[in-house]
Amino acid sequence: MPESVPESFPPFIRRDWFSVGNGQQLHLAQYGNPQGIPLLYLHGGPGAGCDIGDLALFNGEQYWILLLDQRGSGQSLPFGDLAHNHLNGLICDMEAIRLALGIERWCLAGGSFGATLGLIYSGLFPERVIAQVLWALFIPSKEGIDWLYGADGAAKLQPAAYRLFSGNALVAPSLAELLDSYNQGLASADENLRHNFARRWVQWELKLAGARLVLPRQLPDPVLALADIELHFARHAYFNAMSVLQRVTPRVKARSVLLQGMHDAICPAALLRDFLAGLEHAITIQSVADGGHMLNSESLFLAVTAEIHAMWSWIHQREIQ
Repeated sequence: MPESVPESFPPFIRRDWFSVGNGQQLHLAQYGNPQGIPLLYLHGGPGAGCDIGDLALFNGEQYWILLLDQRGSGQSLPFGDLAHNHLNGLICDMEAIRLALGIERWCLAGGSFGATLGLIYSGLFPERVIAQVLWALFIPSKEGIDWLYGADGAAKLQPAAYRLFSGNALVAPSLAELLDSYNQGLASADENLRHNFARRWVQWELKLAGARLVLPRQLPDPVLALADIELHFARHAYFNAMSVLQRVTPRVKARSVLLQGMHDAICPAALLRDFLAGLEHAITIQSVADGGHMLNSESLFLAVTAEIHAMWSWIHQREIQ
């Protein structure tokens, strides 16, 4: 069935499920212009899944837009899967989709962990990426994980919210203890307990992102899956993503613009600066003065939208020269 989208959004083309092995069926929805520049959109999380609202970033006449739900996310199957959910799988899935669609080269766009995936893919497959617009890059280092979930990073910005996140303990637990506690809680057979842990997990990130959303007592399945998958990646140190990122970022050849909100409390500018300081790279960094982490930050949304249009203009100019 064709999907109903707002009239101002790029039009729906089709949806498919692609088998990539180990029982994984990846959901891919296509929008925009099939004759336009192919663009793969990379959602964050990991585990967030794509949202129809993401289409607001794109001009449907300029781009052939590919919204891919990563493993266990969105409408991909098996829903919430952890057994085969890892960095290597996510990167290989991107290349499998490119090959399945017969695309020689494409553009990438994505934020947060989606930006991490985009940067890694464009370094591993430098000849396959024309250009990319990334924002709010998640740095999957020990420092990045400590900042987000530990007691001495973002916790200092939102102490009351962090107390709720860490279970109102009199003494803040170590990061390992905290993640182990969440692992037990999210795996609990007690449904109310599981929902409680998932709510606290997701609410912490929403608080840092400035999202004014209070989650219900009984969470919808996508929110439960998001908590499960994010914790899974955090407990496994993002499957060595930091080492891969450091190794392949200098290999990126694509025109790459990375936007950094200066009010981003989840992926702060200092972590990005420290990451890039020791690397040779050709990435253009654009600071967004009032920008936060998510696209609910108007200044970040406008900056990302402008850069995605500028990417099309750059490619168009090269084609007509």
